[in-house]
Amino acid sequence: MKKIELNKPSAYQVKQSAIKFTTSFFRYAFLLAIAYIIVMQLIYVVSYAFRTPEEVYDASVVWLPKKLTTSNLSVAWTVLDYGKTALKTFGILIVSGLIEIITCALPAYGIARFKFRGKGIMLAIVILMILLPPQMTAVSMSLNYAHFDIFGILGALGKILGTELRPNLLDTGFVFWLPSVFGVGIRAGLFIFIYTQFFKGLPKELEEAASIDGANAFTTFTRVIIPSSGVAFLTVAIFSMVWHWNDYNQSVLFFTNNYPISIMLKLLKSGQSVYTVHGFEGSSPAYEMAACLLYMLPLLIMYIILQRKFIASVDRVGIVG
Repeated sequence: MKKIELNKPSAYQVKQSAIKFTTSFFRYAFLLAIAYIIVMQLIYVVSYAFRTPEEVYDASVVWLPKKLTTSNLSVAWTVLDYGKTALKTFGILIVSGLIEIITCALPAYGIARFKFRGKGIMLAIVILMILLPPQMTAVSMSLNYAHFDIFGILGALGKILGTELRPNLLDTGFVFWLPSVFGVGIRAGLFIFIYTQFFKGLPKELEEAASIDGANAFTTFTRVIIPSSGVAFLTVAIFSMVWHWNDYNQSVLFFTNNYPISIMLKLLKSGQSVYTVHGFEGSSPAYEMAACLLYMLPLLIMYIILQRKFIASVDRVGIVG
């Protein structure tokens, strides 16, 4: 009887399998390492937020507190003035982020779908907006907002009338709303780039069909492009809200009172005086970790709700690196 020889994998197939296994191993090892770093910090914050101030310095307590307490959250809520501060942050920074979702899409659509003179210059400006650190323009913006003017018109009228007509916009929402309206707010360059890359991948047949029906460019954008670009808008919306919520560098220059939550969190760590004003004696890392947990809570809730759609949107938009 003849022996039935089983098909043995070739040397090439063995090599490809080894490469695939090695690549997958290092990919998952890298992702697990990143996840460990992020999750460990979150567990650290939660552990400290629910332990008593005495247990913070107890070497026998590592992760699980011996006695759970919510008093730290109460102290942090009071010191941060969390309700008022969170509403102010939503009303100014989050609204600014929502405005950018639309205003950044308009120039991106023009760059991606139309040919016009100066298109290369506009692309260069978008790249420059991504590369230029916001700290380089924050001081000049703060000075301009302190004496806000439009092409020097208000200043000239003020000299003629003998009175100061330039308003002081510091400590108002306009310091963030105005840049967002004109598409030059926080991370606007990156948002325009994301939109541009996505709009380039849309089929031209959508616009051709709309043009046949008599739609102009703006109608096509609002009624065809926007409904077809949900994943891009979701990606930009999440990034915009997170970066606006976390903004500190510009907020600390534009506000001198009624601070947003990022500055209040920094003040909580600044020293004893913040606690004594609210009637608490002494500070503790437990209070600070409880404040950090309250600070992160809105973003964590948002991500838990939108995580599946967000991951799918990042994959479709084509964000890499």
